[in-house]
Amino acid sequence: MKVVQINAVYGVGSTGRIALDIAGELRRQGHESYVFWAIDCREDENAHLIRVGNTLDHKLHALLRRIDGKQGWHSKAATRKVCRELLRIKPDVVHLHNLHSNYIHLPELLRFLGEHKIPTLITIHDSWMFTCGFCAHYFYHNCDQWTKGCTSCPAVGSGKRRAGAKMFRIKEDLYSRIPDLAVNGVSQWTTEAAARGMLKTAKISRCIYNWIDTQLFKPQTNAAEVRKKYGIPAHHKLILGVSQGWSENKGLKEFLQIADELRDCATVILVGEDCGIPKRENLNCIGFTDNRQTLIDLYSAADLFVNPSRAETFGLVTAEALSCGTPVVAYDNSGSRELVAPQCGALVPDGDAAALVSQTRRVLENPKETYKDACRQWVLDNFEKQKQLQKYVELYKQLTDK
Repeated sequence: MKVVQINAVYGVGSTGRIALDIAGELRRQGHESYVFWAIDCREDENAHLIRVGNTLDHKLHALLRRIDGKQGWHSKAATRKVCRELLRIKPDVVHLHNLHSNYIHLPELLRFLGEHKIPTLITIHDSWMFTCGFCAHYFYHNCDQWTKGCTSCPAVGSGKRRAGAKMFRIKEDLYSRIPDLAVNGVSQWTTEAAARGMLKTAKISRCIYNWIDTQLFKPQTNAAEVRKKYGIPAHHKLILGVSQGWSENKGLKEFLQIADELRDCATVILVGEDCGIPKRENLNCIGFTDNRQTLIDLYSAADLFVNPSRAETFGLVTAEALSCGTPVVAYDNSGSRELVAPQCGALVPDGDAAALVSQTRRVLENPKETYKDACRQWVLDNFEKQKQLQKYVELYKQLTDK
């Protein structure tokens, strides 16, 4: 079986690591794996890696997108080269990941896949694949236009809304022309959303959760060293939050409230870009890091992980914390509600900051050992790497059989 993946990155970032893990599993099982990438790539001497376009092309795409707002509607020449390579490879399945990073002409690619009747899998990492394309997270705009044709997209001004509606119709039509189209969401929430929009024509709809490398993300025994490194007072519990950067949508206000109300008994550590976080004596933003060992040490040392995000397509950092034996308090929304089982912490009504603080206090009143084994087992049962990878291989085979 020949499988081609197309993604903005390979081996870096969340989607890049997913592509790398899938490629490795395919090779391990004796299949041929090819990956098209554009922006960043980790060296992998065992992989068939093909770059899409070049840096100049990507910058030009970004410039044109700023002018007309049409992400994924440029780089036509680079995309035609991709199509010629696909003709040479003759893949059994093409797997599409993140295509909205200034490197692909989506209509050109979809048209080719439909005309050549190539079985195609789309993984829904965010909502860009089933909206007009002006946004990747419809929920940040409290929008349901993606179920109706994106005729009044709130992400752009009125002058561009007609273009958005046209882009929506084109994408919807081209998806319908791919005979063997499969969609998988990285949570039940994303899978159900895709089925309500333009991807409802897909022949196969699945939920394959993102995974955790449980051999890597596991409880550590160096909590005392970690606490000393970050200056956690001996009588304080450690509350952890992890994000790319901190904003209201990611729960910055809630963390400030937690720090204020638990100032006598807890210290908050935030991993992520500091975009002007107000100072608190018991709140420390240590900046963004993708160093896995640093994250594992923090997850393991924390008494509680809090995720007050207003929307998570999956919630990778939540699952990583659970895998390290740390309980979680989160809002009962989006992908988060599928990650936090009752025995692993608490879910609170979406947007109820007072309830979030209350449950944070309640969980911290119990010893961490109360939750540790249950958190770890929940991840092993539901998000373990090898189990999830095998689901992808089986889905590829199902598409090939069709």
